[in-house]
Amino acid sequence: MKNTRNRLTYILTSVGEKKIVNTLAKEYINPRNRIKWIQMQLKHNSLTISRDTIHKMLTKQRVEEYVIKSVFEALKLSYESNIDSVPASKETSVTDSCHQDFFPVENKGANFFGRDDDLKKLNTLFNQHQKMIVIQAPGGTGKTTLAKQYLDNHGFDLVLSLEMARETENITSIESIVEEWLKQYFQEEPGREFGITLIRLKKHLQNRRVGILIDNLEPALNKHGKFIQNHSRYLELLKILADATVQSFTIITSRECLFDDQIDVIYHYYLSRLSGSAWQEFFAFHEVEIDISLLEEMHIKYGGNAKAMHILLGSIKTNYEGDATAYWQENCTLVERGLKNLVVNQFERLQSLNPNAYKLLCRLGCYRYQDILQVTEDALLALLWDIPNHQWCIYIIRTLRNLRLVEFVNGKYWLHPVIREESIKRLKSSQEWEEVNRKAAEFWRGSVKNIRTSEDTKKAFEAYYHYECIHDFENAGYVLIERRNNSFSPDETLAISYHRAVGCVQIMSILDFIMKNIKSQYIIASIYSIKGVINMLLGDINIAINYDNKSLALANSLLDGFENNKIDTKYDDIILLILKNKIYLSMCYVDRWELEAGLNILELTKSWLATIMGKVSPSLNLKIKRYQIHISMQLAVIYSYLNLEKTSVVNKFFTKRLSYGFLAQVLAERLSYVVAHIPHPPVSQSVISDF
Repeated sequence: MKNTRNRLTYILTSVGEKKIVNTLAKEYINPRNRIKWIQMQLKHNSLTISRDTIHKMLTKQRVEEYVIKSVFEALKLSYESNIDSVPASKETSVTDSCHQDFFPVENKGANFFGRDDDLKKLNTLFNQHQKMIVIQAPGGTGKTTLAKQYLDNHGFDLVLSLEMARETENITSIESIVEEWLKQYFQEEPGREFGITLIRLKKHLQNRRVGILIDNLEPALNKHGKFIQNHSRYLELLKILADATVQSFTIITSRECLFDDQIDVIYHYYLSRLSGSAWQEFFAFHEVEIDISLLEEMHIKYGGNAKAMHILLGSIKTNYEGDATAYWQENCTLVERGLKNLVVNQFERLQSLNPNAYKLLCRLGCYRYQDILQVTEDALLALLWDIPNHQWCIYIIRTLRNLRLVEFVNGKYWLHPVIREESIKRLKSSQEWEEVNRKAAEFWRGSVKNIRTSEDTKKAFEAYYHYECIHDFENAGYVLIERRNNSFSPDETLAISYHRAVGCVQIMSILDFIMKNIKSQYIIASIYSIKGVINMLLGDINIAINYDNKSLALANSLLDGFENNKIDTKYDDIILLILKNKIYLSMCYVDRWELEAGLNILELTKSWLATIMGKVSPSLNLKIKRYQIHISMQLAVIYSYLNLEKTSVVNKFFTKRLSYGFLAQVLAERLSYVVAHIPHPPVSQSVISDF
């Protein structure tokens, strides 16, 4: 039984805190990873301290002195009792001692000024146990920057981010979002019903400190501040996030108010414009000398808007060599008040002075900045296909960076929503809309060779959206069925990879949409096959069998057409589709415990493969040999279940060609003995990853 005697507890002092903060800053530790990094340093000293205890120490809550000493030792810091820590007095409450400023913006950098009071207000609301805050302000005020600054530096175990699409028709369903959160961040499968999925999410939020950002909510709201009909289920998520029992803290940013009678615990925080002194501090930081009266005039004209401040800085430094007076003399009468007009003026000026940079800025509006929030420089270079000189392309990109017309952090680029709105508007009105989206799609398709992470899946999937927005549904379909190597299969379709990473709701909707808008029988057959696999993974075996049979019928028809020179689909693609369908179909029958049916399909498939080996390409030949091994292993399992006196042995020729062939042969020969001594499980779930 645990010893429950009272132990003396200590609190980290400001002096001790500063030592730790400086060490973390020198090591360039991301604020989100601070606790994890400290745990790794402790591990080097053979010590283990829980995440919760370290968090308590860092936020000046009561802990035993050995915790503080151990952290100092792990960070190679000298520890002085009564200086770096002091005994906690009995009168000190947790609220008083919880110094949330440990995760401050001690290195706010060049883009964050004048928001210290707002950070303190958010912190006060957090300590008052507010669960959900809506930061409301016009575009460019700095809502997202403030929200990210707070969440990234507050010591949450995890920060989840949901970037809303700027166009209402492109908003992702909330079912898909929650599915992805559960699978990617909590390693749990969603429920078959959305209500069950939400309950599972709520359970995780009750056990972990999670920060959540829902950014730019207004496209999902109607003029009354309520969710539009198609996305009313977002309200169900907000109810969970507002529940008093969760440990999460949610910040929503929006240009419009969120009003709904069903949620009465949302705190609306109207973000005011930046003060004149913040503008002055900003320009001084960037070494731009500017007359106070002139600065006040600029500040008033642009309403203290944060994004306007950045654009002005870029223009003054790039086009006027830092001479703010010269800039203002030329531009003070050219535009009306407000950020929108400043942006329009910047576009028009860029168009006349640097047409190539203007062209790139407009083209950048094609990227969604939604599932993939930021893009690399390669993505920008892909949109400069008509400029052959690489150095000139780099110069164009640097021009946009210097003008502050693109956002740039840690080698990644994106557009501010106000800038992107203007970019899209101009791109759509040009003659380049279709060509630019094709180039972007080609970039995404070529940028991911193998799927290793969910991020890889999302990048590859971006190509689909580019083809879909220009109504090229055939190419959009080919993106879905394109095969890549991943940890589950050497040639899995992107649609199935996307299902694994994100969930079935969104991908099923996309598959249905494409089937209605294409004529290619090969794509339709492939989509039937994909639907079969997804339903098999979900446990809907009868539905899966139906889709597999539909796919097989179409694929066999295509094979007949190929042999009669009636279609142009690649022979190898048809063969691989038929092969995979037969294997999936056998697994479905075995899962239903119709072993003879599954056995019959596999034996016929094995014989069929032997007849086509000479007709396929060398690369498919090698794949077929791999699948023959898998088929032999499946046969061994079924033989054992049926108590048949047979073994399924892999041909020795194959084992010489495959590095893991010998292991497969031994398994195939011995598996019947092993399986005979264990109760039967559903086979498909145990071997599906091999296919």
